[in-house]
Amino acid sequence: MMDQHLHSTQRLNAFHDDIMRQVFCAALRKHEENFGPPPCPFTLFLLGSAGRFEQGTISDQDHGMVYELDSEEAADYFITLGQTFSDGLNAAGYPYCEGKVMSSNPVWCRSNAAWKKQIDAWIEAETLDTIRSLHMVCDARVLYGKKTSISSLKKQITTALKKDQHLLKRFFENIQFMKKSVGLFGQILTEQNGHHTGALNLKQSAFLPYVNAIRVLAIKEGIEPSSTLMRMKALKQIPEHAGRVEEYEEAFRSLLDFRLRALKNSPDYDSSHYINIEMLGPARKRELRHILKTAGQLHHYVQRFVEKG
Repeated sequence: MMDQHLHSTQRLNAFHDDIMRQVFCAALRKHEENFGPPPCPFTLFLLGSAGRFEQGTISDQDHGMVYELDSEEAADYFITLGQTFSDGLNAAGYPYCEGKVMSSNPVWCRSNAAWKKQIDAWIEAETLDTIRSLHMVCDARVLYGKKTSISSLKKQITTALKKDQHLLKRFFENIQFMKKSVGLFGQILTEQNGHHTGALNLKQSAFLPYVNAIRVLAIKEGIEPSSTLMRMKALKQIPEHAGRVEEYEEAFRSLLDFRLRALKNSPDYDSSHYINIEMLGPARKRELRHILKTAGQLHHYVQRFVEKG
C-alpha cells in the first residue's frame, strides 16, 4: 500500500498521518471502553520528522500530549492512553522511540500548566539535554485536538529567545556539531567501520544540518510552522534571508527526492538512514555532493547570523 505514495514526500507523510490517526482513534475508543471518556480536552502532537511532515518510508515514534485539567486523575488517564497509543503504533510498524519521546512517558505527557512550568525550567537550565528538548517542542505539530495549546508553548520559547541573545547562541551550540561529509578533494566521506562501512548516514550528514539550521533561523524570526519547507517559505519573505534561503530550499527539495529514491527499500529503521555510495552512478553522486556542500554552507550562514546577533 505504501508503494503508491513513494513518488512524493507530501503524499508519503499524508499516508503516515492517516495511519497514525487511525491508530490513535482506535486507542482512544479502546481506552474509553475501559476508563470512560477523557476527563478534559486534550491535544496529541507529533515531534521529530513526523512533526515536521518529513518522515521517510520507515519512522520511529515521536509524540506527546497536553491536557487542560491539572490533576492526578487526568495524568493517570492520559499516560495510560499514551501507552495504548504507543503500543498500537509499534504493532503498526512504528518502533518505540529509544529516547522515550512518547506520550506514554510523563515527561512528554503533561497538563497545560505543567508544560508551561517545564518549558520555563528547560530554558533556565540551558543544558544540552534541555535545549534539545526545546528544539523538539519547536517541531511539534498537532495530530488530534486543538492547535492553540501547542502554539502557546512555541510562543513561550520564541519570546524567551527574543529577550535573550545568549539563549539563541545556546540553541545554535546545541546543533553546532556537523559531521564532515565531503573531503578536501570533493570525495564523499563514508562510515569507516561497523555494520554500515562504506555507506553515508544521510540523516546525520545531510538531513539534520538543513533541518536544525533552518529551525534556529525560524525560531529567531518567530516563525511558528514546524515543516522545514514551510519555514523556508516564511524566511524567503524576510529580505535579509530571501536570496540565500531560496538556494537552500532548492537543495533541500533535492534531498527529499533523493532520499525517497535511494532509501525506499530499506529493510529496517536503522538502515533507512544509510546509503551505499558505490551503488550510485556519477550523476547521482554529483547531486548528493551538491546537497552535502550546500548543507555546510547553510550551517555556516546560520552560525554567522547568530554570532552577529
